[in-house]
Amino acid sequence: MDLQVSKWGNSLAVRLPVGLVKQLNVTEGSVLQGEVLGPQLLGISSKAKLQSRRALAEELRAMHARMPVTTPVSRAELSRY
Repeated sequence: MDLQVSKWGNSLAVRLPVGLVKQLNVTEGSVLQGEVLGPQLLGISSKAKLQSRRALAEELRAMHARMPVTTPVSRAELSRY
């Protein structure tokens, strides 16, 4: 996949095609990690976006709601509920 390098102020910028954006699961404002892997070789990976506590709590509640209910294994385990 060819990426075009363009001038952006005093820096250079690379435009990401929509297919790559979807593969990396990034949006505007996302942070990418770049690493020089060798001469003229660059690796790019997406950095996981930090979630707010509220968003994380909601995600955990939704995951908990999808979990199947099972019977306790022992009386000690049953007493915790």
